[in-house]
Formats: sequence, structure tokens, C-alpha cells
Amino acid sequence: MVEHGNGSRGETYAALADETRIRILLALADRYDEAWSAGWLTFSELRERVGVEDTSRFSYHLDELQDEFVVKSDGRYRPRVAALEIASAIRAGTYDGETVAVDRRQTDYECPHCEQSLVASYRDHSLYVGCPEHGAAVAFPTPPRALSDRTLDEVIDLSLRKHASDVRLLREGVCPRCWGSAAISFPRETVPESYLIDDVAYGTATCDDCWLSYPLPLAHAVLGHPAVETLYTDHGLQPADAQIGPHDLARVSDVDYQDGATTAVRLTVGLGEDTLVLNLDHSCRVQDFQRD
Repeated sequence: MVEHGNGSRGETYAALADETRIRILLALADRYDEAWSAGWLTFSELRERVGVEDTSRFSYHLDELQDEFVVKSDGRYRPRVAALEIASAIRAGTYDGETVAVDRRQTDYECPHCEQSLVASYRDHSLYVGCPEHGAAVAFPTPPRALSDRTLDEVIDLSLRKHASDVRLLREGVCPRCWGSAAISFPRETVPESYLIDDVAYGTATCDDCWLSYPLPLAHAVLGHPAVETLYTDHGLQPADAQIGPHDLARVSDVDYQDGATTAVRLTVGLGEDTLVLNLDHSCRVQDFQRD
């Protein structure tokens, strides 16, 4: 196990507090694909791409990025993973101010409580889909880049697919945000009043190392499992239907807590005349399943 100290974090963050250094990271990230065949950039090549004429000034800023963000090898400079992630976040607009906003729009989904059309909106780098009277069905952090060349419906579908992928990682004990140790725990006694689904069994998706922590309908713990996706496909449904709408897993599933040492939850999913039973352990990993 590698332990990380907190003493140097302030210095690490300070290394990014200059526009020239950010431009260096972006230039190295832009070189990533080409570097596989042509190699990384030399000092002179990198300085030219960044557009700094003063060699001493550029050398100072480049030195400040080593070794946390940039590594020098054989006279060439390559970015570390941290540099690539920062470049990706900048390109995605994660650090931008409020540059994108989408007014409230009706969707094709209905509120299960009042049958009004759910309304979607995008503000403060978050996507919301919910009922004005009964709360949010979807609330996901979403960078502005996601909306730059997609319709709102496409962004909703993409967000739901990504969430299913995140849940798959959480079932395996991995945080989808920081790669730290994470888990889905249960039961959860209360959920925010603003949540659309408030009368089903909930668990909590949480990471031990970063900010990730949110209530999760326990039936959603099997999102992305091959048996679940096959069941939905066989009924002409899309993966997104497992999270929102009349076929939401939380609406078509029964959750039974078990007393066994290994099996902690038995989840019974019903679509039409088909029934899928999944047994989960205490970390919501699928032990086995049976379809009738």
C-alpha cells in the first residue's frame, strides 16, 4: 500500500497557479497521441508550442511542474497522469464559470406519482431531471463539454449510461472519481426530501478518499450487470430505462434483506412475465442470479 501525505499538497496546488504552467500541461496533453510514434517534446519544441520567448522564464515554470506533473526523460518532457487529468478537466469546462445553461424542458418521462412530464435542466455544471412537485429523478455532475455538441436528450442518456458504469465500479470496491476504495452500503434510513423516489429501499454509494457520497436505490446496485441488461434488451428497453421511467429498477424490483452470512439482499426484478432474481452480498456484489 502506498501512503500519501498531506504536507506537500499546498505546494502542488501552487504549482498550477500560473497560466504558463497550465499552457504547458495542455501542450503536452495535445501531444499525447503523436508521442507514441514521434516521441515527446524537447525543451525547445515545448517552449515554441507554449509560445514563451524568454528561455529563462519558461525554464522556471517548467521546473515548477516537475516532478508532480511533468517528467523529463532523455531530454524530452512527458506529462504524468495528474497533468492529463487536469488537461481533460479544463477541456471539459469543469473549471469554467457558468458558460452553459439549458432552460427547463419537458422530457418523454413521466413522474410515477402525478404522471406529469419530468422536466430537465442544466445549471451549475449539473444535470437535473425531475418533477416540479415531487423532486429529482436524476442529479448528476456534468461538465459543460458534454452539452457542446449533443442534444439534451442525448446528454440525459449519456449520463444514465455513465452512472451505470460508475455503479459497476462501485460494486467492485473502486471509486469512479478518484480510484480510491469505495462501496455500496445499506440500509439507508433517510433520503433527501427532494428525491423523486422516496418509498423504496436505499443504500449509500460512498468513497473512503474523496467527496463521492450519495443515496442510491438499492435496486440500482445491479445497474450494468449483464443479466439485467439482457433482461431489458429482451423486452425492447434501453439501458437508461433501468434508471428512469416506468421500468426503473427501483419500481419493478422487490428488495428482501437476508440473514445469511454471505447473501445479504435478494433482489427480484419483474418485467412482463419474466423474473430475474439476484443474490447480493454485503457489498452489493452479485453472488448468483436466476431468470425464470
